[in-house]
Amino acid sequence: MKPEAGSRRPAAFEFEADIARASTIPSRCYTDAMFLTLEDERVFGRTWQLVGRTDQVAESGQFFTAEIGDESIVVLRDGTDLRGFHNICLHRAGPVAHGCGKRQTLQCRYHGWTYALDGQLLRAPEMEESSGFRASDFRLLPVQVAAFGPLIFVNLDPAAPPLAHFLGDIPERAARFRVEEMRWVMRKSWTIACNWKVYVDNYLEGYHIPVVHPSLHKEIDYGEYRVEPHRYWSLQHAPLRPVPPAPGGDARKYIPAEDGEQAQYYWLFPNVMLNVYQGQMQTNVVLPRGHDSCEVVFEWYSATPPADPATDAQWTKLVAFSDEIQDEDIEICVQVQKNLRSRAYDRGRYSALREVGVHHFHSLLHEFL
Repeated sequence: MKPEAGSRRPAAFEFEADIARASTIPSRCYTDAMFLTLEDERVFGRTWQLVGRTDQVAESGQFFTAEIGDESIVVLRDGTDLRGFHNICLHRAGPVAHGCGKRQTLQCRYHGWTYALDGQLLRAPEMEESSGFRASDFRLLPVQVAAFGPLIFVNLDPAAPPLAHFLGDIPERAARFRVEEMRWVMRKSWTIACNWKVYVDNYLEGYHIPVVHPSLHKEIDYGEYRVEPHRYWSLQHAPLRPVPPAPGGDARKYIPAEDGEQAQYYWLFPNVMLNVYQGQMQTNVVLPRGHDSCEVVFEWYSATPPADPATDAQWTKLVAFSDEIQDEDIEICVQVQKNLRSRAYDRGRYSALREVGVHHFHSLLHEFL
C-alpha cells in the first residue's frame, strides 16, 4: 500500500532520462501538499511567470499588481523603463499598490510610507525619533521583469537567467506570426479540481486527442502530430488535415492556409502555454490553487481585434470550439486527479512515441527540485 498523501517524507523521486525505459513520476507528486510547498520555492520562485500585458503599463506611472504563489508583486512603467517590485512596504509589510492604475509614487495604505517609481523611499512619516533611521536603507525589493511581444513576465529570483535565455529561439521561430503586433481581446478562467501538473501533462501530449477530443481529431493530421523539446520549452506541431476535395465533406472548424505552418503550440516551463496561429495568439497559464486544485487562465490576442468579441461571428465560433475542448480536458483531468489518490496506482509508463513532451516536463521538474 502506498503512503497516505500528506505524510512527511522526502519529495525527491527517481527519474530516468531515457523515455523508452522511464516510469512516470510518483502519484504523490500530484497529491501531497508538501510537494506543492517545495514547488512554490524551487519552481515558481525561480522561473519566469506570465503576469500581465504591456498595454497595462504603456505610460509612465501606470502599474498593475499580480501574485506568484504567496508573493504579491507590482509592475510599473517608470519613464521608458519597465520595473517590478515585491508589493511590500519595508516598514511593516503593508502593500504599496492595489489593483491597477496610474500614479507617480507608490504609497503604503497602512502607514503612508511613500516610494518613487524606482523603488526609492521618499517619505516615512514620524520616523524622526527612530535612532539611526535612514531612508536610503529602505528601498523596495526588485524582481526581474521583461516583455515578449505584448506579454510581461516576472521572475522572483534575482539570480535567474534572463527571459531571453528561457525563451531560446521562440521569438525567431514565431516571427512569421508577428506576435509583437498582437493586441488583447478577451479573458476566461476556470477553477479545476486537479493538481496543476495534471493539466500541464495533458496539454503536452496529443496522445489523448483521438479518445478525448473527437471534434479536434477530425481537424488535425494525427499521424503527423509531434513534439519538439528544447532546454526550457517545447513546441508541438499539430498540422491540419487536408480539406475534403468533394462537396458534401464534413464541416471544418479550421480551413488550412497555403503559406506554410498553420500554428505553433509552445510550452514554457513550468506553466505557460503560447498557442500562436495566423493573426491570433492564445495564452494559457496554469496557477496552483492548492495541491489538488488549479486555475487555468486563457487570454486571446489578435492582430485585428474585433470591436466586440461577444457578438463577432468569427470569435464566437473560435471561443465555442475552444470551450468544447476545454470542457473535455477538464473532465478527464478531474478524473485523473481522483484516481491518483487510489492505492491501485503509483507510477505508469510513457509512450516513447507520443509522450515526449510530458517526459521533458518531468525531467525539468526533477532538475529544479
